[in-house]
Amino acid sequence: MNKFKPQILIVEDDELIRNIFQQSLENWGYPVDTAENGQDALDKIRKKNYHIVITDLNMPVMDGMTLLNRIKSDWPYIETIVVTGFATIESAIDALKMGAFDFILKPVNFDQVKITVKKCHHKIQADAENTHLKKINARLKELNEMKDKFLSITNHEIRTPLTIIKGYIEILDGMVQSHEPEIQEIFQILKTTIQELTQTIERMHTLSRANRGEWIAKPHLVDVTQVAHKVYNEMHRLFDHRSIQIKVSIPDHPLYIRGSFHALQIILRELLQNALKFTQDGGKVHLKIYETHKQVAICVQDNGIGIPYEKQEAIFSLFYEVQDVVYHKTSKNEFMGGGMGIGLSLVKEFITHMKGKIVVDSDPGIGSSFVVYLPKVRKEQPHKEVRSDEQSSITFPG
Repeated sequence: MNKFKPQILIVEDDELIRNIFQQSLENWGYPVDTAENGQDALDKIRKKNYHIVITDLNMPVMDGMTLLNRIKSDWPYIETIVVTGFATIESAIDALKMGAFDFILKPVNFDQVKITVKKCHHKIQADAENTHLKKINARLKELNEMKDKFLSITNHEIRTPLTIIKGYIEILDGMVQSHEPEIQEIFQILKTTIQELTQTIERMHTLSRANRGEWIAKPHLVDVTQVAHKVYNEMHRLFDHRSIQIKVSIPDHPLYIRGSFHALQIILRELLQNALKFTQDGGKVHLKIYETHKQVAICVQDNGIGIPYEKQEAIFSLFYEVQDVVYHKTSKNEFMGGGMGIGLSLVKEFITHMKGKIVVDSDPGIGSSFVVYLPKVRKEQPHKEVRSDEQSSITFPG
């Protein structure tokens, strides 16, 4: 039980019993006020916030049942415990039906009072925590809806002007037809920038659809080793550019999973891109593919800067970047180059859809290891195999 102590009001017309209740509860650490009858109690409830009311049933001016009815009508959050004798136990049962938390029988056993009040205390705490959690969940739902709306609007609002810009740059490039190196370099920079922005928009669009459960690509038999070779051939020059040694350990026989060739490409690209960005020039990266009894494992290991322990749970969150945004610099390949924090979110979504899991092991200053486990499939099972030269992509309805 935490430091919170509920404010208690004792309602009892017998002064001796009232004082014994007050002294006992105060000895147990509870703040206590007293009232002589139901009307006196109502006057005090109007002026002060109480959590628990312990009331006798038989009192002059206003009895306990009338008081209970008024409390549940006007202050339903106040828990009420009624005190009654054996002869009026039916009234206590009626009180429970009206919303009383519990009842205490006369002659009063104060060990039982302590237990009952403690149970009521726990209920108040639990209700408060549940209310707090509901508020948090409502806020998270609201934030998720805002995130989805942001992705959708951004995708639409940026895609259209980007298409127009791309088209006019191609027209200008054809009109200028300059052989001057500076002009050619300007056009190349513009084309590269537009291509990178287009890829970012496509990734946001794909992630948005996947988040809404609209990734309905029919799974096929995919050879993980073939995908790994293809991605390595696409990316190894990026590692060479920064003098990062990339070691590849891939079996010389196929390892099959059921999923999407294109999604698996994205997973490998993003994990290797992540290793590239957070490994210093001259560092080492190891891509290893292996199999267990039931799974195919894809491991990307580096000796880069690592991930702080307190941030390792958050790296798959959308738009999350490990480095401080103050030092953010946009680059896909340079050391500590920033992005929009989409890549690992996309990786997690695809792995989840393919019924796999990803495990991260990282030590700051030593390096990181990302291991993806996907269910292994035997080749003889009747599923069409997808090759890299086929049109294999993630498809969505509409």
